[in-house]
Amino acid sequence: MTLYRASRRLAAALTTLAAGAAMAQSSPYYLGVAQSLGYESNLYRVGDDQTLPAGYSKSDTVSGTSLVGGVDQTIGRQRVYGSANVRANRYANNKTLDNESYGLNLALDWATVGRLSGTLSAAADQNLAQFNNRAAGGVKTRKNVVRTNQVDARVRLGVVTKYTLEASLGHRNRSYSAPEYNSSEYRQTSGSLGLRYRPSGALSLGVALRITEATYPKFNQPTPNVFEADRLKRQDIDFTATWLPSAVSQFNLRLSPTHTSYDRDTGSDFSGVTGSATWGWQPTGKLKLTTGLSRDTGQSSDAVNLGFFGGRITDYSRTTSALSLKADYELSAKIALNAGISYAHRALANTSSLAGNPIGSVTGSDNTTVLSLGARWLPTRSIQVGCNVSAENRSSSNTNLSVGLSGNSFSCYGQFVLQ
Repeated sequence: MTLYRASRRLAAALTTLAAGAAMAQSSPYYLGVAQSLGYESNLYRVGDDQTLPAGYSKSDTVSGTSLVGGVDQTIGRQRVYGSANVRANRYANNKTLDNESYGLNLALDWATVGRLSGTLSAAADQNLAQFNNRAAGGVKTRKNVVRTNQVDARVRLGVVTKYTLEASLGHRNRSYSAPEYNSSEYRQTSGSLGLRYRPSGALSLGVALRITEATYPKFNQPTPNVFEADRLKRQDIDFTATWLPSAVSQFNLRLSPTHTSYDRDTGSDFSGVTGSATWGWQPTGKLKLTTGLSRDTGQSSDAVNLGFFGGRITDYSRTTSALSLKADYELSAKIALNAGISYAHRALANTSSLAGNPIGSVTGSDNTTVLSLGARWLPTRSIQVGCNVSAENRSSSNTNLSVGLSGNSFSCYGQFVLQ
């Protein structure tokens, strides 16, 4: 696991836990500060056969100072909630990577006096992007800041009945500061319309049509300052199920006949079945186990959305198949432990073009395994400290598409929150 992933997980954990602490109090608001210190053994994600240019340090120590805040307020039938964080990241050896990151999430749950309800949400964040090196392109060391903006809307009709009609619409925009990542920038719009049926309190079934379109405005650069765009079209029919076999177990399933096509990157076209399955089981009052299995395409992959590769990245795999297992254990009322293992296999493809026309594709695959351990301590409602350690290993069949690498990271943090 890279320090990028560790910092993203830390920021999310601080915000979530701070919100939980706030909800335990009478005030709907919270404000806090956090400090972290971490070590990354392979900061630039250098491949096993790659060498960093002179003047750069492969490993580094980074500190992060954060302000966090949030709100969770009910107003009649409506609920407004959200969180925000601003973070200063400083590197001991690679000073050029110093940066400021932020994250903002705001949502409104609304409902009418009838059977109509929904959710409006918006999110914006900025972070140092995860480095992604290929042997053919050499080691990338330029500071690269990724910015993501997203808005989503969901409407439900008939929530308290056996049948619920659901519709959603969302838009996401992602950009990078480094020109080496121009081809990864995109604008994506997606929408779905479906029906959910609940025959009992333990079972819910659904079917929905989902359509996604994305544009990559700088996919290819045939000549200086001239770009060729690529466009993705995707159609899914989502069959979903949620089953509660007992009070301590929950199973979620999605199976989707999927078709994706690109105007230029035709080697990544896909027709087949995608989906995901998760099982949450709490065998004791202190132990909770979560198992996840998924198969999907590229940036829409559940493996990406669930953070297998670090969260908030663009995955250009043709397909990604992933398996994960996570355990959370409450050692006491104030001490909690967690452990996880994940494995992901990616089928990779890259299409080259001449004069705007596809002329051939390069294919390959890679396999990534990540192990993680963590612990946290809450001496009071307002104070929390914790540490996380992780190790990542990746093998690749084609270094023109990805490189084999390994790395490990360690970080500790402390936070103080006022409600």
